[in-house]
Amino acid sequence: MGYFGPRSSVGLDLGSHALKVAEVVRSGDTVRVERVGMVPTPPGAVSKGVAVDPDALVPAIRALFQEAGIRAKRIVTALGAEAVVIREVTVPAMPEAELAQAVSFEAERYLPASTREARCDYRVLGRTPDDKQLELLLVATGKEQIDRHLAPLTMAGLTSEVMEATPLSMVRGVARGNGQNGHATMYVDLGAESSVILIADGERVPLARTVAVGGNALTKAIAEALHIDGAAAETLKEQRAQLVVNGEQPGEETVGALHQAMVPAVSRLATELRRSVEYYLARVRGEAISNVVLTGGGARLGNLGPFLSAAVGLPVEIGNPFAQCDVGADVPPAYREDQAPMMAVALGLALRGARA
Repeated sequence: MGYFGPRSSVGLDLGSHALKVAEVVRSGDTVRVERVGMVPTPPGAVSKGVAVDPDALVPAIRALFQEAGIRAKRIVTALGAEAVVIREVTVPAMPEAELAQAVSFEAERYLPASTREARCDYRVLGRTPDDKQLELLLVATGKEQIDRHLAPLTMAGLTSEVMEATPLSMVRGVARGNGQNGHATMYVDLGAESSVILIADGERVPLARTVAVGGNALTKAIAEALHIDGAAAETLKEQRAQLVVNGEQPGEETVGALHQAMVPAVSRLATELRRSVEYYLARVRGEAISNVVLTGGGARLGNLGPFLSAAVGLPVEIGNPFAQCDVGADVPPAYREDQAPMMAVALGLALRGARA
């Protein structure tokens, strides 16, 4: 277990809407979730996948660890999808000693021109049929992004010796048992600022993209349609909002109004899912997609699964990272049920540490 100690591992997810933490304990082949916690992210403190206001984040992180009862100082964390590049690439076959430098040059092609120092990692997936090229899964970002994200953790007395990308953490958190007959699975992480669409086929990630539709878009639509402020719209979304599906009539006038307000944004998301499926099948020519798994705060929207299933033509399920783990008595029932989709990244990070 190295720096995590003999058994415990902690994953910390810095989201733009909420900060989440999970602690797991590994015993042999069994992983048990011992403690979890969640607190609101200070407004504007995390933006586009990166921590941007350390002074605001430090007290929130400390409050999070205190609420969860976690004393560990060494953690695993991740940059948000907007701040990283995840892409399958091919490079000429070469000795392992030369590969890291070649991958670094390749990463610079996909990062913004303003990126001064690229930081990347990779996994060799295999070789092309002619055996002349290597197929890699590349994950890359800039050193500045990493430094900014780590700043509040250092100020809070935490150390993160492992950093990855939140989409990969999310898949790890909910992938166990998903996918059927070797087919690919589409994962959709519905965040506040944006949503991540990722298609995974075993170790391969032939598609990973971010779309500008998230929970904030729904809140804004509700506020504009009902002529209320953002805070009231957020509360109404959390407490009353649901989509009306299968030709059903809303039982209350408010439910119908909320449905009408949200449909344009949710329909945009459905369109992006269909486009992702079409691109994958036409360009990548991989295995058929068997199902869609939703995570993130937006996944808790009532009837979102049936709505997207009808629009995309695939079974849609809500990801539950606790479903195939042992769960300790200190984990509140709400986390195992209503809040489970929001914990996928934090638990996926903790699992990364537990299995390192």
